[in-house]
Parts: sequence; structure tokens; C-alpha cells
Amino acid sequence: MSTSTLELDPQIQTASVQVTEAIYTICPVLVASHIAVHQGLLDTELEKVGASSKYLWSLPSAEWLSHFNHTLPNQFRDGGNIPAIHARSEGQRTKLIGLTFSNDGGQILVRVDSGINKVADLKGRKIGLYKRVKTDRVDFWRATAERGIVLALDLAGLKTSDVEIVNLEVSGPDYPSDAPTKNPGERFRGTWSGPGPHFGAEIDALLAGDVDAIYANRGRAHVFERDGQVKVIEDLGLRPDWTLQVANSPFTITVSEELAEEHPEVVVAYLRAAIKAGRWVDVHRDEAADIFGDIISHWAGKCILKQELQRYRFVPNLSAKNLAGIEIEKQFLLKHGYIRNDFNVKEWADNSFLEEALRSL
Repeated sequence: MSTSTLELDPQIQTASVQVTEAIYTICPVLVASHIAVHQGLLDTELEKVGASSKYLWSLPSAEWLSHFNHTLPNQFRDGGNIPAIHARSEGQRTKLIGLTFSNDGGQILVRVDSGINKVADLKGRKIGLYKRVKTDRVDFWRATAERGIVLALDLAGLKTSDVEIVNLEVSGPDYPSDAPTKNPGERFRGTWSGPGPHFGAEIDALLAGDVDAIYANRGRAHVFERDGQVKVIEDLGLRPDWTLQVANSPFTITVSEELAEEHPEVVVAYLRAAIKAGRWVDVHRDEAADIFGDIISHWAGKCILKQELQRYRFVPNLSAKNLAGIEIEKQFLLKHGYIRNDFNVKEWADNSFLEEALRSL
């Protein structure tokens, strides 16, 4: 594990110590970890226990795959649950230490001029489904969309056999640039999630008339709707059944077991920063929207983002409901071949760090 020497604040410790370096990475989703980084809370809390942070994407690009596969021994990861579940199923030694629920189950989009007004109208039609050609990591984008499509069809009394699923294969570059970036704000600021060679494959196919419908999360759906060419015919996030909103969420905070076992104080410090950030967001949602708006650029605008923030609770937890959501996601991934090996979600989760973080605040 990487270490370096740092002089700590005399009030914390007078002697020079070896600093534990923790690597962190965060998906472009609505989680408190982004606020903790932006406001300096993460660095402050880590420094209190003689640790420092380094952004995964500031390392050489050869290391970036660990965001999805969690291979580094001193790593925190916050974000979509599918890569975290996949890494655990493949035997990576990680601990689940926090969850944030998102009630964006995703939406089904069609062209305005299609004559399609409800999901039942898709019988016999084509639905586009993203497919990543490379197999070096789990295809979380496809898995999220496939679950949303299956659920939407079921609500309309249809099965996947009632429609034609069109695989939209993508084999282009994984990242806009291989240049390292120093923090999430720098990495995500200004990135475009509309039509393009990678995550724009679905909307390109829909607008071209190659498919009749696609799946999109709420943020991208707002972007796609702005030019008046597409519309939403199903919004799973508005359904009363919360299980329909398990769509790469609950977002997972995971940590390498090696770091957790050797330096539990570092794990507690990370969670203290996330809890403080989450509590701040819960009472400063307008200011938080300004911060998230620069990081999560696929949202159509800060006005819509402010509305979305009202639907979230940002303090991470390991509630029974959130753990049930992870079990639901895991079972879908098993059934549809996205993961090969089952595991016990309750054994993966370790609440001791979160409990200690809450006690120490």
C-alpha cells in the first residue's frame, strides 16, 4: 500500500508519521461523496487520521479499470451498484459500507412522430439495447437498460418475446480522453452525454428510425427531450412500487478489505466526510445543485436538477430496504448472465464503520 510522509497538525499529532494513501473514485451520480470532495471534507477527515486521498483518474489510464473491477488494495468506490456487485461476485475482497437510494427507475422514450403513446403499443416493434463489445468489465449500461425494459414491458402485459430487442453494439473508445484528471469536477465538467459514438448509441438509433424505443435515465431523458423529437411513454420512477426503481442503485460505497482491515480508522474517516456532506446537502439543496450541475453534466439544467435533489436523502446508510435493493439487483444480474457467482449480500455489508462514524461526529 502506498505511503508517504506528511507533517500533521500539532493538535492532532506532533510527530511525523507515514501517511496511508487512499484511492477514491466516484461515478457521475447524485451521491454525497462528490460534495465531500468538492468541499474539502474528505481531505480534512482523512488528514485527522494520518491519511491522504488520491483520485483514481489522476493515475495512469492503465489503472482506471479498477473503477469497475475494484482491483486496487487501497480503494474506495462510490456509485452504481452493478460494477460493485460484479466485482464481489468475481471474488474481489471488498466490503459494502454505505448505500444511497435513487428513485430514478428510468424511462422509455419514443419519437414524437411514431404514433406510439404507451408501452403496450410497442408489441411487434423494435427496442434498442446498448451492448458493449469489450468484455473487460461488466456491461452496466446494458444491464440497467435491460432491467428497465423488462419491467416496463411487464407492467404493460408484454414479454421480451413480444418485441424485437435490437443490440446496438459499441466498440469505440471508453473515455473522452486518456489524460489524467485531478478530481471528479475536472473529469466530468462539460462532458456531453447526447448523440455520439459511445453512450449516444441509443438516441442515435432512435432518431434515425432504426428502433422504435429506447431506455434512458431521467437526466438523459430530459436532455433528449429538449429538441422536441422524443417523448416519454413510461417513467418507472413515478410508480409507487420502489423495487421498480432499482436501476444501478442503491448506489454503493465499497472499500477494499485490505484497507479496511489494516486501517479501519481511514474507512471511518471517509464515511464521516460522506455523512457530513450528506447532511449539508439535505439542508442546502440549491447550493448542492450548483455543485452537482458542474459534475453531472448529463442533466438538462440546474432547475430540473434542483427538483431531482428533493427526491433524495444523501446521508449514506445500510438500511434493510437498501440492502433488499442490492439483493434484487444481484438476482437480476445472475438471472440474465451479467454475473456468474452468487454471494450473500448481508455478509458483504459491514455496518461497523458507519456506526463508528456516526458515533464520532
